[in-house]
Parts: sequence; structure tokens; C-alpha cells
Amino acid sequence: MPARPCTYGTRIAARRAASAARVTTTSRETTAGGPPREPSYQQLQQESHIRTIAAERSAATAAEPVDDFQPITAMWARNAAQWGDIVAVRDVHRVPPVELTYRQLHEAVQDFAAGLKAAGLQQGNKVCLFAESSSRWIVADQGILLNGAADAVRGSSSPVDELAFITQHSGSCALVLQDRATLVKLLPTLLAGQQGQQGPQPFKFIAMLWQDEQQQPGSRPASRAASSSSSSSSSSSGSEEYQQAVAQLEAAGVAVLGYEAVLAAGGQLRAGGRWEAVGCSRSSLATLVYTSGTTGHPKGVCLSHGNLAYQVNHLDYFLQVSPGDSSLSLLPPWHIYQRTAAYYLFSRGACEVFSSLRTFRDDLAAYPPDHFVCVPLVLDSLHSKVMAKLKAEATGAKGAIVAALLAASAAHVAARRTVAGLDLTYARASAPAAVQLAALVTMAVTTPLYALAQNLVFSKVRAALGVRKTIVSGGGSLPPHLDSWYEALGLPVLNGWGLSETSPVLACRRLIANVRGSVGLPVPGTRLLVVDPTSHKPLPDGQQGLILAAGPGVMAGYYNDAAATRKAFIDGWFDTGDLGWRAPAGVAGSNMAGHIVLSGRAKDTIVLLSGKNVEPAPIEAALERCPLIKHALLLGQDRRELGALVFPDEEALAAAGGLDNIDGNDEKLQAQLAHEVAKYNSTRPDYRPEDHIGHIQVIRAPLSVESGTLTRTMKPRRPAIMELYAPQVQQLLGRLRG
Repeated sequence: MPARPCTYGTRIAARRAASAARVTTTSRETTAGGPPREPSYQQLQQESHIRTIAAERSAATAAEPVDDFQPITAMWARNAAQWGDIVAVRDVHRVPPVELTYRQLHEAVQDFAAGLKAAGLQQGNKVCLFAESSSRWIVADQGILLNGAADAVRGSSSPVDELAFITQHSGSCALVLQDRATLVKLLPTLLAGQQGQQGPQPFKFIAMLWQDEQQQPGSRPASRAASSSSSSSSSSSGSEEYQQAVAQLEAAGVAVLGYEAVLAAGGQLRAGGRWEAVGCSRSSLATLVYTSGTTGHPKGVCLSHGNLAYQVNHLDYFLQVSPGDSSLSLLPPWHIYQRTAAYYLFSRGACEVFSSLRTFRDDLAAYPPDHFVCVPLVLDSLHSKVMAKLKAEATGAKGAIVAALLAASAAHVAARRTVAGLDLTYARASAPAAVQLAALVTMAVTTPLYALAQNLVFSKVRAALGVRKTIVSGGGSLPPHLDSWYEALGLPVLNGWGLSETSPVLACRRLIANVRGSVGLPVPGTRLLVVDPTSHKPLPDGQQGLILAAGPGVMAGYYNDAAATRKAFIDGWFDTGDLGWRAPAGVAGSNMAGHIVLSGRAKDTIVLLSGKNVEPAPIEAALERCPLIKHALLLGQDRRELGALVFPDEEALAAAGGLDNIDGNDEKLQAQLAHEVAKYNSTRPDYRPEDHIGHIQVIRAPLSVESGTLTRTMKPRRPAIMELYAPQVQQLLGRLRG
């Protein structure tokens, strides 16, 4: 018999019955199959009107009285009143599965908040929230914020030394942890902190979100830093290690509380009228987000209630969500990209279905989402799986037909971009008349084939992928071939850009004028300035430079790190560290004015011995188009030529076992991949002689979050890779001409 959903409502029904107002359920409109269509070319002319609205909204935001400010925590009462019976969260991989309506979620958040107050949490405190994606994460997060406290967030699977640093650096007085294994893992840190603190005890309590039996096997991410004793502690809820840990902590004056105990204590406090939410201003600290990017020691990004509310209140400029829509939650909730997206989706009455990197392919089919928030590597994985399946199933004449339809579709969407004025090639200078005419002819010729491809191929692919409306991609650059493939597929991809320090979205693409290859338009109210990387003088539109940002989403600074804060700003503008340019206005036939195009990271620029500057990101993205290459990293600083570390896609290598030169022989594999690198690099439209890659070094080891070589948004962590594979790096550098 399948497990019954565990609902919170049964425990609160009696308490609410006397005072609850009946709320009419908002019914969800069903949409005929398929994703939303791209806008017609006539709609592109609305851009000037759209920008006027954006300017008006920005002015209105700036003029909004402080007294009218509503933090994101205020949305739960509103949601319960408007959409009380709509399902808010589905935690399908718990035992039993969890399902909460907005009314039930509102009650849970309030009870947890009151329970934390009963345990000693006060306004202005900070709490470490070390947990992974689940319905209880949002309850804990919002419960902390409702008390006027702030949370310092991180995943429970992060290394012990990283969690220990955050615990100490944030000055937290309590912790909310994923499970018992996390507590056992952190025990030495907790006891050391407790014993080393002078005066009041540093930790008031520790709350546990999940019991071990409530987590299905594989649902809890493995920690790359957990000790063998930590691993054994997760074998049962009553393990001896855990009981010993609790005894030691309680002896040291730290209360260890279960999730249900916190809720029960909060319910009693609320029933007696002894709890109410704490009001917060725009400047009130909401959260400390510790950077986990591609560089060294984490810094605590101070994000205020105003930062978070600004994002939630303005993301409808890019993504339209209706009450009852669903979203599949794949990324860790403590990552600000996923967190802000979830806040926005909740604010619009959507249902969040919790998934993971291990289960998302199956979950896409089992729980088809209207909106899918992900990172480029996930889109690449889905693309690779689909193409491999098409190649395996469509052989002979059928394979030739499918290949022809795919090629015709690619040609059709490329021509359509040119006709619509959305081809970045012509963002800075008009497309010649001959190019425009050729695009019109190509569109006309390929339209029947494109329609046929939609019916015979793409409709089946969309059904298999499961996404019904929109894909939102962030956390990294979207390779051009993926952009083109999903465009041909008919699934709109809204690619965005931002940083933890900007809470996070700075710019994003829109359904109207979805300029592939760009990161879209700035969030209304956000200002972006392109400057010379050396002199910091503003540059004209169309010219590449360093991008600076200012606006309501930008952080106040790094926690307890004045030096890093000063370094992060240039004359009051936040230094994003990204290189790029803004599409200029006034280009005949272009509908791309104002769109932001990224070209790389300033700190990643490779300066060759010749003095030529090379931006590695576009080259690395081109190499990763090769089905046999999972990741590529360029080297060559102060050398005469470039080299590349190449991490093969082992699944693709196994599938290509019958190809020439692909076998267990490393020399043959090295030669084959060197050939692929040369081909994919030299065929880039913007290839230059200095972009030539002289040598490669193949590393037969996958990059992963667990090994520390990938961030949680699946971007390679260059310093960690250079350190872990130092011998291979030195071997490659030794072969480059210097």
C-alpha cells in the first residue's frame, strides 16, 4: 500500500475551526498541451512601452514610503487567505510523503516561529540553518525570519570545516540541522565552541528537521567531508552515537529539539496569545549567504529584507506565474538563486515539488512542472539524453529523416531570429539586406519542415521532458547550442544572471524579445554600468567592459569584513567581476537594445606572452558542445599558447565504444579528444589565431559537488581543480610554449 501523505492540518484543525474564514479555492486553469508560444514579431514592438513601465515601476519603488514596506514573511497570511486550499508544497521523497496547502503551511511557519521563541530565540539573533531541500526548510527559514532573527544558511552535506567556520563567523546562538547525522558530524565543533565561550552559553538550542526514517535512501546528499563515524550515525534514529551526542550537548547546556517538539511548543505559545510576528524594515538583516563560488574562503553576504522583497516584487517582469502552477525544486534552497525563485513562486500561489539531482529526471515525468528552475548543466544533461535516445532509436532511413528535420528546424529558428531582429550577430550593426533576404527565404522554405518536426519529433520530446511552460536557467552561462536546441524544441528558456551579492538577479530574458545569447534586460530599478576594466571610465553601448551594478538588490556588504566590502565596490557601484556589453539602441532592424551580453570573468582573463587577452568562457563552452567532453578548463597565462584540461563524459565514451580511437588506450583517447577540441574551437564564429589550443591534458575523473570541484550550481571551481590535479596541471603547462 502506498504511503499516505503526512498533513499538518489534522493537528491544527481543532484550533482553527472557531475562527477560520472559509476561503474560496482558486481553480487552476488547464492549458492545452505544449509550452507557451513565442511572441509574434508584432509584439516585439511593445519594447518601448515595456521600458516605460519599467521606469515607472522603478520610480514608484524608490518613492514607496518605509511604513508601507511588507517583508516576504507577510506573504504567508495573504496566501492562506487567497489560496488557502491550493497545495503549496509536495515533499514526495519523504516517508511518508508530505503535502501542505497554503493554509497548512502558514500555520506550520507560525508554529515553528513561536516554538523557536519558546526555545529562546530573540529579535536580532542569528541561527545557522544547515539543511537540504525540503518542505521543512522553508518552514524553518521563514520561522526564523518571523522572529526578527536572521539565518546563516548552508547545506548539511558541506564540509565540516566550512560549517564550523560559518557557525563561528556568523555568531549564531542556535542551529537548525537537517538530521541526526549532521549533528553527529558537527559535534566536535559544537562542543569546542560551547567550552571556549566566555560568559553566556553560545548555543541556546539545536533543532532537528528530520528523523532518519523519514528520509528515503539516497534522498540525503552524501557529505564529502563526513567521517566514517558520521556515516554510521545515520543508520538508525536511535543510534548510540546520536544518543551520546545529545547527552554531551545537554550536559553542556544545549537543548536538542525535534521538529515536532518545536511545533508543539509553538502551538501552545500561540494558543495562549504569547507570540506575534516581529516587524522588519527594509534594512533589517534577513540572511547571511556564504559564498561558495569558484574562489577560496567563503564570505558572509548580508542580505536584508528589502533586498529579498525587491526581487520577489519584480520578478514578474520576466516570469508570469498563476495560482496553482507547479515548479520542480532541484537546486539547494540555501543557494540564493533557488531561494529567491522559490520565494517568488510561493508569492504567486505556485506549488513547489521537491526533487534532487538524483531523482529529477524521473520526477519531471512523474510530476510535470509548469516552471523548471535549473542550471545550464541540467539542461545539457537533458539534451544529451534526448539526443542519445534519438540516435539509438532513429536508425537507417528514419534516422536520416529525423536528422534532416532537426537541421531544418535549426536553420528555421536561426533565420527567424534574424528576421525578428533578435540575432546578436547584428546587435551592434544592421544585418545587410542580402542577409535579411536570405533569412526570409530560409524561413519560407523551412516552415513546413519545422511544423513537421514539431509534430513528429519535438512534441514527443516535450512530453518526455515534462516541462509545460517555462524553463528558467541561471547560475552559469548557457551554451549557444543549448539555447538553439531548446528554441527549436519550443520550450522557452529564460536565462538570467546575477550574484549572491545582488540577491541575486541583475538581469534576465523575457518571453517578449527573448534574445538568445544574452542575459536579457536589467531588473526594473537595477542600474548596470559598463566601464573600462582599468580606468573604470564608462564605455559606450556595444563596447565590452567590466559591468558594475547598483540598485535595491545589491547587498550592504560582507558580514564582519570591512576590507572585502570596500574591495567589492567602485565609487558606490558593486563590481560584478563580469565582462560584457550592452546592445546599443538605434541599430536599424534590431529589437535588442538594452540587452546585456556576458563575455567572461575579468579575473579569468588569460594574458598570453604576446600580450593578447583571451576570455576562456566562450572557448570552454564551445569545447563542452562536444558530446565526449563534460568539462574543459583553459590554461596559458604568460605562455605563447593555450592549453586545456579536458574531463571526458564517461557515459558518452562508453556509448561511443565502437568509434575509431575510442577505447581504453589513453594515447588514442588523448589524440581523439585533441582532434575534437581543435574542431569545436576553430569552428567558433569568433575564433581568432590566439585562441588556438596547443595541447590538452585528459583527466579521467569526474568533477562533482562532493569532491569540491563543482559549485552547487554545477560550475567548475577552478582553484579547487588546480589544487586537486596539480600534477596534471604542471604537466600540461610544461608542454606549452613559453
